[in-house]
Amino acid sequence: MSSGDIESVERALRAVEAAPESQPGSNLTPIVERARAGERAALEQIARQELPRVQRLLYRLLGRRGDMEDLVQTVFLEMCRALPGFRGDSALSTFIGGITVRVARRAMRPTAWERFRAPEPDDPPAGHDRPDQNAIAQEQLRRVRAALENISPNKRIAFSLWAFDGQEVAAIAAQMGASVPATRSRIYYAQKELKAFAVEDPYLRELLEVSDVG
Repeated sequence: MSSGDIESVERALRAVEAAPESQPGSNLTPIVERARAGERAALEQIARQELPRVQRLLYRLLGRRGDMEDLVQTVFLEMCRALPGFRGDSALSTFIGGITVRVARRAMRPTAWERFRAPEPDDPPAGHDRPDQNAIAQEQLRRVRAALENISPNKRIAFSLWAFDGQEVAAIAAQMGASVPATRSRIYYAQKELKAFAVEDPYLRELLEVSDVG
């Protein structure tokens, strides 16, 4: 993880604000209406539009996996089945994000997930970045992912979406089908458990201190 990635985590850890709520039906755009009716072209257009976000969310939650393509396909198959019941009470991206989270949660079952989570690929290094700094950052991220594997799926998902993806608590709550207070609690206790793991891990401890995880 580059220094820019660490700064993004820091910003995410400091910027937890409530997202504005949508009015019922306000997100039933013409393309969504056609997709709800089963129009193939509309479904394909939505899939192309949302594909990068779904891939990013799955990667943030699960790390690099050999079955990632299958998981992405599962998300869109479940989206097609669920769209007729979508009433526009939330943004379409939130609706699909909730499906993505549910698919990721199932993939986290001990019989399905990989024990090792590879760090994110580096962004192109800036001129002032040093190889040793990048190596340390990657090792810190690897230790965080390893520690998160020992935390319950709901807390791990909430924390990962908040810290790594920079999402607001209200948006996370909507995707997980939980209340905002419950989601805040999950993030808080995930942080607390990470700090417990950090007592004996200098790499993890340094990252948590830099990221101001309190």
